[in-house]
Amino acid sequence: MEVLTQKSSYPFLKGGGEMGELTRNYDWSKNELGDPGQWPQSLRTALSIVLNSKFPMLLWWGSNLIQFYNDAYRPSLGNNGKHPTALGQKGEECWPETWPIIKPLIDQVHAGDDATWSEDQLIPIYRNGKLEDVYWTFSYSAVKGEGGNVEGVLVVCNETTNKVLSQRKAIEKEYNLRNTILQAPVAICIFKGERHVLEIANDRMYELWGKKEADLLGRPIFEGLPEASGQGFEELLNGVYTTGQTYKAYALPITLPRKGGVETVYVDFVYQAFKEADGNISGVMALAIEVTEKVKAEKRLEESEAQLQLRVKERTAELESMNKELQRSNSNLEEFAHAASHDLKEPIRKIHFFTERLKNQIRDRLTQDDINILNRIENASHRMGILVDDLLVYSHVSLQPHEMEEIDLNDKLRKVLDDLELDVAEKQAVITIANLPVVKGYRRQLQQLFQNLISNALKYSKPDTKPAIVITST
Repeated sequence: MEVLTQKSSYPFLKGGGEMGELTRNYDWSKNELGDPGQWPQSLRTALSIVLNSKFPMLLWWGSNLIQFYNDAYRPSLGNNGKHPTALGQKGEECWPETWPIIKPLIDQVHAGDDATWSEDQLIPIYRNGKLEDVYWTFSYSAVKGEGGNVEGVLVVCNETTNKVLSQRKAIEKEYNLRNTILQAPVAICIFKGERHVLEIANDRMYELWGKKEADLLGRPIFEGLPEASGQGFEELLNGVYTTGQTYKAYALPITLPRKGGVETVYVDFVYQAFKEADGNISGVMALAIEVTEKVKAEKRLEESEAQLQLRVKERTAELESMNKELQRSNSNLEEFAHAASHDLKEPIRKIHFFTERLKNQIRDRLTQDDINILNRIENASHRMGILVDDLLVYSHVSLQPHEMEEIDLNDKLRKVLDDLELDVAEKQAVITIANLPVVKGYRRQLQQLFQNLISNALKYSKPDTKPAIVITST
């Protein structure tokens, strides 16, 4: 075997980056392997491959498994830990925390068995000041010497801790999503792909659809639920799936299976694009709440309000009609009061006049009882007159004038003189009436005017003088 004494002339140690430099500068004279110039060719070849590989590699050599590793393997050792002590160190001394796991694999390779392969294997190691859970995908393979015996074990490995943790997070995220969907207080489901295959739905969604899980899960939704097809929902799902734009609807009618048939129910729902971790749309998530009873209640309320408004309108019309009728009744009553007050005054005056005349003519023949009776008649007629006067005052205050009408003053004056017949006779008045015109005015007020004028003229005439009253037009 050729012996090289100058480390600068060791071709197998050239290159290799940081670990190549550390390996060249290592004092191998203090290591059981001795000077590199005396190393066997199999070790030189294997080490040259390790140092210059861009894939993480570690080499155990000899019975004590002296260690070599490259720059790609270096990050797996962590900071402030095994590096750089691991270089030239015995395997058991370097990996006491993992030795019970990896030593049987090393022995298997040393025994001449096939290389080992492990994927995403948990092998905790001490690094970064603590024992960490580290996952590896690795292979142990034999490195044979010149005599064909296994002299070393080559470890080709890749730390997969981040991958495993990411996968776990993804699984946990999916589990949480599925658990959230299944336990949600509203109906939720996820459709996947262009055909909107039902991937998952909770019990509330199946209840809304009126179908069982076995009828729908894993099938395109409109194949499993043909009752909902042809109502525009295919277009809505396609639009959300292709554009990613969320669609919301409130109290939308939809025909669904109910009680062995189909019924129209009302639903609030949202269609939202379901995106994968890379942002690509893979399906549509649907969230729905049935609001059929709410919609029916609102319709009943609207109908009740419409009926109420109709009843109010009808009642208002009735009240307006009753009010008009009451106004007519009040008007008739006021006119009656006005007419009755004048019509009643004349009989009262006659009672008063003839009672007084009777007393004067037969006074000498009347007993005291007769006189008392006549006085009582006079008092009663007087009280009646007061009541009639009050009624007349009321009619004047309450009576609202009607529309003006054509009035013949001659007829109106004759009626007034008929009412005042006794007053005219008592005063022996002479009344001259010219031909009066027909005028436009208020009938009751004109009658009251003439009656007041003639009555006052008679009442305030001089004693022992026959009044002369002339009524003419100008």
